[in-house]
Amino acid sequence: MGNVPPPPGSSWPAAPEGPQGRAYDGYPQEQDWAGPPGGGRLTPPGGQPAVSAEASVWAWPPPRPVRTNEFASAGLPEGEPYHRLGRNSRFRWWTPLLSLLVFGILLVFLWIGILLAITIVAVIGGSGLAPDSMTVGEVAGLAFGLAPTALLIPIVLFVVRVVQWRRVGTLMSVDGRLRWRWLFRCMTAAVVPVGACLVAFLFLVDSLAPGAVPVRETGGAEVFAAAVVVIVLLVPFQAAAEELTVRGLIMQLVGSLGAGPGERRGRSAASRVLRSPGTAVLAGGTLVPVLYAATHPEDPWVTSSLTVMGLGMAWLTWRTGGVEAAIGLHVVSSLVQFLLTAYEGRLSEVGTGAVLGAGLPPAGGTPLGLALTAVQVGAYVLGVTWLAGRGGVRRASARARR
Repeated sequence: MGNVPPPPGSSWPAAPEGPQGRAYDGYPQEQDWAGPPGGGRLTPPGGQPAVSAEASVWAWPPPRPVRTNEFASAGLPEGEPYHRLGRNSRFRWWTPLLSLLVFGILLVFLWIGILLAITIVAVIGGSGLAPDSMTVGEVAGLAFGLAPTALLIPIVLFVVRVVQWRRVGTLMSVDGRLRWRWLFRCMTAAVVPVGACLVAFLFLVDSLAPGAVPVRETGGAEVFAAAVVVIVLLVPFQAAAEELTVRGLIMQLVGSLGAGPGERRGRSAASRVLRSPGTAVLAGGTLVPVLYAATHPEDPWVTSSLTVMGLGMAWLTWRTGGVEAAIGLHVVSSLVQFLLTAYEGRLSEVGTGAVLGAGLPPAGGTPLGLALTAVQVGAYVLGVTWLAGRGGVRRASARARR
């Protein structure tokens, strides 16, 4: 952009008179009067190098003003644990309420979409439109049982990014991203307790929980192979979606309610309780058991197992500063649970409450299932806590350098 005289009628002052205003081949000999504000160096063709301009000397056209993005997403709060990452610079008192409202509306649309998809598949398969006559195959029923939970991932990310106006990485960990290496280490560590509980179940089921494994036909090798493909493709997303929703969104919503120590109401007893990790862990660990108990009051053993699993994963999420540890156990345990369900020929029970996607050990609904859950969760929590301490896994967001 060249330096040219200001247009007629401009409020900019004219070029100074004297030697500095004389032109040489159409350019000023001395261009300090037309240099950029704040200093600069301009050398006209065939002229002498221009001297640096003072900050008060004008230039034409004027420099473009620096713009700030008022709609930029909020970053990580400094030095905060995982459950407090939702209380950032863009947090308002109504943010949790609006988040729950939008989440509920999107869930309704998801439910309608799943019903429409089931209807289309049933009609293509030859079923009638009456609810009693509408049926789908076992493999399709398995997919429809897993897909609604897996589709919670885009819903949760939408709420975080658009409603709460923060980066989706703040939902993953205190590092502002999903720590993939740590996730794979947690999944590897989960193989040991999950495998041990599976072996213990096979040895103890006949004596302690007879009838826990019904003998049924698998439907043939083709059905079993198709079910394995669906399970391997969908279960990791289903497990991750549950953890991002319950241990992620819910824990951070509860943790964001309490005012910080430096805020006006931060010293009140209510704020101290709401911002404490215990409140967030209790909310993230008991939400699913409470919902299950409300819909299945006849299964107290399953409710107890879900409580043990939920509280362990919620505490581990706070302790390791992210959802990777909870996702790791959930994925491995759910893969074993659903593969065993397909092998036993119980695919029709997926999504009905008899087969849960919470990653519980086998023999759910029995005292043996509760004992296996306690052993599995306890061993995993101890192992991952040791790995996190040895590997230096961050528990709180970094503080800005001063």
